[in-house]
Amino acid sequence: MTNIWHIGMAVPDLEQGMAEIGAVFDLEWRPVVVRSLQLTGGDGRVYDVDVNVTFSLGGPFAIELWQSIADTPLATPESGWFHHIGYWVDDFTAEAGRLRDLGLPPVLTNGGRPLLNRGPGNIMVEPCDLHSDQPTLRDLFPAGSPFAGEPERPQRTMQ
Repeated sequence: MTNIWHIGMAVPDLEQGMAEIGAVFDLEWRPVVVRSLQLTGGDGRVYDVDVNVTFSLGGPFAIELWQSIADTPLATPESGWFHHIGYWVDDFTAEAGRLRDLGLPPVLTNGGRPLLNRGPGNIMVEPCDLHSDQPTLRDLFPAGSPFAGEPERPQRTMQ
């Protein structure tokens, strides 16, 4: 199963990005949360980052915004805010192999697990495991998923 469910954007100012993208598409946002991650770039460089991130409310499609982090793979791309397309996969390991076989190796990993791959036209793609719960995003899981349902609403934690 592969279903596009979000696009990711790296914005230079998260509050401003939320206001501007929200105004254009008439969106409201989930609380901003901080995700502390250790990421490894395709060149092997390790990045310890605290990412301020939010997703739009509603669904089944969402926009993910995060505060850009300069000099990391989470920086704002030179071409603009658009960063990646995320899609659900039923078999994450098989999808990672399929992308590798297509010549699309990971450009970013988290704990050794592929996070982003560079796709056609230099677009980055994020396969998202249907079997990995994301409690604050449960309303964005496809119907029939064991994780589909009401999302948890964390308190705002932006740094």
